[in-house]
Amino acid sequence: MSHADHRDELREEVTAADATGMIADEELVARLHSALPPEHAAHATIDALHAEANRRAPNRASLEKHVSDLRLLPELEAIVVNWWDSPRTQRIIADLNQIGL
Repeated sequence: MSHADHRDELREEVTAADATGMIADEELVARLHSALPPEHAAHATIDALHAEANRRAPNRASLEKHVSDLRLLPELEAIVVNWWDSPRTQRIIADLNQIGL
């Protein structure tokens, strides 16, 4: 099995383990957007987090930067903290990091 095939197989396992969409959770994205006024500049950061999480090879540093930026907003802090710090999300992020994504 080639390295690329092994990496794809590991990615499928991570995706299967994330059947609830914990990384790119559409419900989470909707909650974050709805917690802000329509004109708020952080909507772009929410979209960037969502796009990064949906990439074929998400960049952990980029995900962490978006999360950090969103945590600074009082309207979003609790939502982001509850999602990001959950054991399930952290396990998935660790799995991505372990397989080199």
